[in-house]
Amino acid sequence: EVLLVLCGAAVVGTFLSLSRTDVPARRKTVFLMLTLAATLPLAVAMVKRPALYNGIRHFIFVIPPMAVLAGAAFAWGMNWLRHSHRRWQPVALAVFTFGLMLPLGEMIRLHPYQYTHFNQIAGTVRNANDLFMLDYWGLALKQASDGLREELVERQEFPPPTRKWKVAVCGPQRPAQVALGPDFTIGWDSNAADFAMTLGEFYCKGLTAPVLVEIKRDDVVFARVYDIRGQSISNLLAIPAP
Repeated sequence: EVLLVLCGAAVVGTFLSLSRTDVPARRKTVFLMLTLAATLPLAVAMVKRPALYNGIRHFIFVIPPMAVLAGAAFAWGMNWLRHSHRRWQPVALAVFTFGLMLPLGEMIRLHPYQYTHFNQIAGTVRNANDLFMLDYWGLALKQASDGLREELVERQEFPPPTRKWKVAVCGPQRPAQVALGPDFTIGWDSNAADFAMTLGEFYCKGLTAPVLVEIKRDDVVFARVYDIRGQSISNLLAIPAP
């Protein structure tokens, strides 16, 4: 939020400075280059609407010029306050610090899923969940796997003597396979499985079976583990509406 506000102020200041004669041409050029580097790729994408797979990673390169512009705007604002309204400097610094605490607080709450962060303007993870794929890499399946192992140890349950525990996974299977280890068999077949592990994405359907483990952040379910022993569940994939 702080970055966007300060960067926006810097962009406006850049275009206003183009018509001023007291600003050196070199300074105008530098800030115009930074402004175009930060905004032009985004503007082109909004106008042309190209296919953007995994969205934000296509635009990571605009963040450094945005940060430079935001820093310049903050430095200019603090200098202006120092010369004109010195008593307001602590207030501005307090607002700036509060703005930095917003994403920090979100990062702490989301740990270790900081990469799913959406700012307050976007409605945080809670509102973004209906619009975007969040944990599409399946990191939550690692924590869900750890939770399943702990739950089975706590219940003192053991697999049938002739085979290993069978877990049907909806989502990237490799995180679960590594976390569960050699005592579990990972696959897609939910009919023959003891447990179902599903990622909290649109393509995994919710089950009516008992929930053994639930991984949640900001009221958003990232992953669940169900006990499906004795049940007949043909598929873990959700069928989209026509």
